Amino acid sequence: MSKITDKLIEFLLLTIGFFSSKISLSSRLKFGRALGTMLRNFSKKRQRITYDNIRHAFPEYSDEQCRRLVKASYANLGTVLVEIPCMKYFNEDDYNKYVKFENSDIIHSNRDKGMILMSGHFGNWEFTSYAVGLYHDIPVSIIVKHQKNKYVDAIINEYRTKGGNQVVFMDNAARAIVKTIRSGGVVAIIADQSARRNNGIVTEFFGREVLTYAAPAELALKFNVPIICGFAHRDSEGVYHVKMSELKSDDLENNDEGILELTKRHVKALENAIREQPEMWSWQHRRWKYNPGKTTDLYKESGLK
Repeated sequence: MSKITDKLIEFLLLTIGFFSSKISLSSRLKFGRALGTMLRNFSKKRQRITYDNIRHAFPEYSDEQCRRLVKASYANLGTVLVEIPCMKYFNEDDYNKYVKFENSDIIHSNRDKGMILMSGHFGNWEFTSYAVGLYHDIPVSIIVKHQKNKYVDAIINEYRTKGGNQVVFMDNAARAIVKTIRSGGVVAIIADQSARRNNGIVTEFFGREVLTYAAPAELALKFNVPIICGFAHRDSEGVYHVKMSELKSDDLENNDEGILELTKRHVKALENAIREQPEMWSWQHRRWKYNPGKTTDLYKESGLK
């Protein structure tokens, strides 16, 4: 992508942020749904991936139900994309208004002991990772990937760190993560994308085998720190409710079997959240791209337009 294109995308991001921060919450939701429709129609390939993922995850769904969920998932994605640039303009009162945490005593009871906060691309994951540190007055080290667009990358990381959090890039995160956990700090990880064959273990997600990152479970068991899951469910008013829950791990040993079982547990926690509100997850990414088994292309059979 050329520098001119990158700069145009940066300008578009800043413009969306300024505009969407000035309108009402209900108008922002409408704006997000409209953007989601544009994105859905922009890439048929990505829409095809979305449909296939949903069709395989919910084999009991009719074709019409799958189509509706595709549209709803894109509406959620569009909403998130108009919300994230608002982070430049939001203050603490805004986050207290838009993000509500449930079972926050789990965070407070593990304060200064070190913990791993785990979520997925569910609801507005950027709001969640930012607000959890702000709400609980605990700085969070957020593990992130570099964006291909360096200008957008710089802007989003500026938003992420505005409240005292810090970002740690995944390509050199190991030492920083260990240091943070050993010092009693908090690490936030989005762990729902496909791992590679050299750093993942096989688990089951929606009835199909996938490669999942082993690192969160390895760290939790090695340093005896909890994994706390939180998924941002958005209600009809546009407010996010983040349900915090600690994964049981005191029955597991720090060995291959324990790591596999704890990984299965956090994958299952995500699946349960998705089943509760499936439109909140970003079905657009290729979660099953390293699936050891073979699957059929249900999109072609559907005639989805």
